Amino acid sequence: MITRPLDLESRLNKPPRDFDVFFWVNAGVVALMFVLFGSRFVLAPGQIMDVGGPGAGIELPQVNAGSQGAGAASVVVSYRRDNVLLFEGGKYTLSELRQQMTAYVREHPRAVLLVRADRQVSMQAFLDLCDMARKAGFASVLIAAEPQTKPGDAPELK
Repeated sequence: MITRPLDLESRLNKPPRDFDVFFWVNAGVVALMFVLFGSRFVLAPGQIMDVGGPGAGIELPQVNAGSQGAGAASVVVSYRRDNVLLFEGGKYTLSELRQQMTAYVREHPRAVLLVRADRQVSMQAFLDLCDMARKAGFASVLIAAEPQTKPGDAPELK
């Protein structure tokens, strides 16, 4: 070949076909992050509201400096609209959810329920869910909310 007179390409080593040590270290770190962020080590933001268990009333929370704004949640309920709830990978109505919650509390005593309510959920529907959690046997309810941002607003840096 006239364009490659020294034939240097034939003397190059072939790239290795297996993964090197750095690939496996990276894969291990990514897997560790998924495991840790999906575990109970990460606290859920919100306000804990003690429902007291069966037979007790709902008490307003008292904010302590040490527990302000975070708590460990056992299970999450996403309340999308009135009568549309997501719990443990299933979509339920309010009446169907009662049975699922009771079964969950039977397996996990002293469980804490994290409620992620959408803005379309009425306050009465939310209080009905808290009352149902109390009757099912949950120890407390953790209320989560996200700050409202307008389109185009930059998040505040602290």
